[in-house]
Amino acid sequence: MPDLPPLSALQAFEATARRLSVRDASEELRVTPSAVSHRLRNLESAIGVKLFHRLNRQLILTDAGSVYLSRVAPAFDALRAATSEIAERGSADTLTLTAPPSFAEIWLLPRLGRFLSAHPDIDLRVEASSRAVDFAREPVDASIRYGRGDWPGVVARKLVEERLVAVCAPSLQTGIYGLTEPGDLARHTLIHSDQRLTSWTAWLRSHDHGTVKGARNLRFSQSAHSLRAAADGLGVALESRVMAAAYLSAGTLVEPFPDLAPADDGSAYHLVVPPNRSTLPKVRALDAWLTDEANGTPI
Repeated sequence: MPDLPPLSALQAFEATARRLSVRDASEELRVTPSAVSHRLRNLESAIGVKLFHRLNRQLILTDAGSVYLSRVAPAFDALRAATSEIAERGSADTLTLTAPPSFAEIWLLPRLGRFLSAHPDIDLRVEASSRAVDFAREPVDASIRYGRGDWPGVVARKLVEERLVAVCAPSLQTGIYGLTEPGDLARHTLIHSDQRLTSWTAWLRSHDHGTVKGARNLRFSQSAHSLRAAADGLGVALESRVMAAAYLSAGTLVEPFPDLAPADDGSAYHLVVPPNRSTLPKVRALDAWLTDEANGTPI
């Protein structure tokens, strides 16, 4: 594989090929026309390929020159975009955080203003995703994960514990098929969230109610959608009291079985950080802020 030509020669080629003018390229690069011509000759000599037809002060790309431009131009565009992005960021430090979509929407976003006010020197990027981040390969500083905290190779600290409760619209609780005990679920649609590690069956068994089969099932991939469906009266959802807090406060959701103590299956939302990033000032700032917010979260 041939050595990479000097950057100055590649710049001269890209500018000249784009403008088809040595003079215009020289003005763009702020060098003399003779310097551009010299760099072009050196480039053609170095790669052993003629890149331009020179016809009475007119430049035309050869076939090889056209192909070369199609490869070189995107690289320079990417360099310009990267430089512009970094320049726009200035001295701010960017913190990249991933979080499950429903948690990001319901719990994190309403609180973010306080973090931004407290840390004006940190730019924040939030990726709403439940996937397990590969910190060794991805430019992610921290992640919020749902589970029991037993992930290898990372530092995991519990933020918000999970307390599962049955919730429904008030109209379902007091309707023709009212809800006063778990056995009444047999006449209602059971709403499931794929995000939950505990099923309706496991939750009911934890309260010594055996198995209750609902009239039908409705399943969503995200808790936010399960809660919205329950609030719209589509069925009874088994959800986190933390995630349902706003609905419960507004009265759009109620707990039909208030005498059942919230179940704790050991699941929780954790802040997960790779060991080599745990001492970074921006990560420590996030950790401290999340701790304060989590301590003020009712469960």
